Amino acid sequence: MNTNMLKNRSLLNFFLLEFVLSVPFWALSAVTNTVDVFPGLRWGMLWAFTPMIASLILVFRENKGAGVIELLKRTYDFRLIKSKIWYLPIFLVNPRFVFVEYWILRLSGAPIPPPHFSVVIPLFYIMNFFAAYGEELGWTGYAIDPMQERWSALKSGILLGIAWAGFHIPLFFFDGYSFYWIFWHSLYVVAGRVLLVWVYNNTGKSMFAMSLFHASFGLYWYLWPIVKWTPTFYDPRILAFNAIFYVTVVTLLWGPKTLAQYRFARSGGRVSREEQKRATA
Repeated sequence: MNTNMLKNRSLLNFFLLEFVLSVPFWALSAVTNTVDVFPGLRWGMLWAFTPMIASLILVFRENKGAGVIELLKRTYDFRLIKSKIWYLPIFLVNPRFVFVEYWILRLSGAPIPPPHFSVVIPLFYIMNFFAAYGEELGWTGYAIDPMQERWSALKSGILLGIAWAGFHIPLFFFDGYSFYWIFWHSLYVVAGRVLLVWVYNNTGKSMFAMSLFHASFGLYWYLWPIVKWTPTFYDPRILAFNAIFYVTVVTLLWGPKTLAQYRFARSGGRVSREEQKRATA
């Protein structure tokens, strides 16, 4: 990434603009929360594209058309993913959380239907994949790199996760979720953002990897009957504890500073400086 472009970025401007752009969608969600744009998609959900809009406006203001082109080019930067082993966490980490919850509840005797696989599910994933760019071009494409210039990867992930969860809360509130649900789901979202930063820093800072990983948050939603876009058995408390445990393991193994210096990667008995530079490049 161009260093000068990174220096020109203002986190304050981004979050303020994101707030201004979000207000109309929060209002739409308040008055039309039962009205679909088309089946399964409510007006308030279009909020997901506001981080992208905010980032494009600010990048154009800061670096004109060249900055916009550079940002949009990142949507197909899959060549940055040098180590293909990272496709495993990209596709498996998020589904694992819900399947663990599913089996915990099944073993406890809860009446939960088995997952139902359908040819429609890959189509939903493709839709989620492209929709994920609406958020990630802002949260990741604009905000996370200047945040990591100031703070550790772990702290950056937590702070950005708080913002990410915070901008979702009005939508959840107008959808009628309880305070209990919103609190635990928000913790899950914050932990999820830390894991997004972990994958980002270990895949050459690939936006393509981010969209794949983000989209996997909702892939398994369609394996069970859903109510308000969540499975009927969904308990965010279990998901939050599971995700926080995973973040703890990731932090211990990859280190809080970069989340990209795997302590058991050896070169002559130690992690070489070159390996560390490649991991955070």
